[in-house]
Amino acid sequence: MISRIATFAVLAVLVYGCGASNVAPPVVLPDGLHGVASWYGEEFAGRTTANGEIFDPLLLTAAHRTLPFGTVLDITNPKTSRTVRVRVNDRGPYIGNRIIDLSYAAAQQIGLIEPGIGEVDIALVRLGNGEREAPAPMEVTIAEAPKTVSAIAASEPPKVEFPLPAPAAAAPAPAPVPEPVVVDRILVEEQRGDVVTRKQVAPDGRTLADTPVTGDAAPSAATFDAQKKPAPRAAVKRGEFVVQVGAFAVEANAKLLQDRLTTIGQRAWIDRNSLYRVRIGPFATREQALQTRSALEANGLSAIIVAE
Repeated sequence: MISRIATFAVLAVLVYGCGASNVAPPVVLPDGLHGVASWYGEEFAGRTTANGEIFDPLLLTAAHRTLPFGTVLDITNPKTSRTVRVRVNDRGPYIGNRIIDLSYAAAQQIGLIEPGIGEVDIALVRLGNGEREAPAPMEVTIAEAPKTVSAIAASEPPKVEFPLPAPAAAAPAPAPVPEPVVVDRILVEEQRGDVVTRKQVAPDGRTLADTPVTGDAAPSAATFDAQKKPAPRAAVKRGEFVVQVGAFAVEANAKLLQDRLTTIGQRAWIDRNSLYRVRIGPFATREQALQTRSALEANGLSAIIVAE
């Protein structure tokens, strides 16, 4: 009887051990959600973050060493009692005892721009699912092939299989790949009654120019390009306000944002300083600039107001 009880006890321990080994380990949060924070801004604008996004200093994001990408945190500055909510999309910081790096916009929200660094309290709002996390390295072990060499007598010639295989035919050279044709502009003529109109159409179908034809003279390419020029940079006077929607190290990214603003009825211009800054304005009062920023936020765009 005692031996049966002992046997059942051993089996129960083995079953429990096998079941427990299949339970996923709990997510361990970093120790101490209080420490030193810093911020980074325009000097990194347009670069790629650790999760593959393009860094924009005007978005509310942060860099952390270990938290999964997509994690949402509330960062509080005890000196100003102001809080900002950020999303982790980058890795760092790797300097000193700092535990988190905030974007320019996030640091501005809690009053951390002037001091540069400061102690903050960090509260976890939602743990991210680690989208775009780098996969763990895969280890592959290849067994070494056995070194077996059959001994051949010096007087015995090697065996040759007959008939000998025919030599393989040379593979034909690949056909040359034609170079792609890039269409910059398309000219389309429309006739309505006695009036002939010549249009310039972009490859995506947008009409770039619409010019009536007089006689046989066709508008030159310079005429079309002049109509495609972006809005000139606005003259900003001292005491006025502008709404800055983005800052990029690459001019093409700034132009993409300018085109997006045009589709929602905002006339933006690009100011080239150390970066390509996309701006709207100027406005005589801060209230007018605030109204424009509210309209941008309604369309899912963040912006800051800059006093000149």
